[in-house]
Amino acid sequence: MAYAPFFVKGVKKRSGIEKEEYINLHVGRWGRRSFSFPGSKVHIFGKENIPPKGPYIIVANHRSMLDITLIQGYVNPHTGFIAKKELGNFFTVGKFLKILGGELIDRENPRDAVYAIENIIKRMHEEGQIIAIFPEGTRSTDRKIHEFKVGSMKIITKARVPILPVVISGTERSMPKGSMYIKRADIYLSIMPVIKFEEIEKMTSKEIADFLKDKMTVELQRIEGGELNERSKSQRVGI
Repeated sequence: MAYAPFFVKGVKKRSGIEKEEYINLHVGRWGRRSFSFPGSKVHIFGKENIPPKGPYIIVANHRSMLDITLIQGYVNPHTGFIAKKELGNFFTVGKFLKILGGELIDRENPRDAVYAIENIIKRMHEEGQIIAIFPEGTRSTDRKIHEFKVGSMKIITKARVPILPVVISGTERSMPKGSMYIKRADIYLSIMPVIKFEEIEKMTSKEIADFLKDKMTVELQRIEGGELNERSKSQRVGI
């Protein structure tokens, strides 16, 4: 966050391709250093599934505040997020999120949320904006993927762009909920194949939410099962 004011100034001095390259370089590096600095190892699956350009919506499960930096460091640096307006009062976080194409909303004001979604969708179609959402609504503390909020599907049904499901495991050990410290941990990131909007356009919002949750839960079980097997193997050979 101490670097954020300098980053914001750097972005304002640039435009076009130069601005995009500056954002990708600095945000991507910042995201990766969030894990390399404490000595964490990031295991990535499905990197070939990342679309070469937007627009698309990243749908991710939520384990830690580090989930945002994980996505920006290893999926796409220029990813916007929808965040609560209170973050705008913290140093230059609000400006940082806005630069990346995010929106700050008042959770108590439905009109505010609708306006924010409309702005994001407009940028998606005009500028190829990439957005990430956490449909659970809050961080999971029991390593499970919880019910996806039906309201969070509104941006999917309105934007009508491809969906990139992303499954995260391990960030909760690196930075647990309520902690401000980053610890060393093994991080697992699975980037699943893109889902075209045409595949889900006839579903209701509830059906889309359940479809994505079920699909991502299966993948979470797969990668965490592999993680447990690796730990067991390491213990047996005395690593």
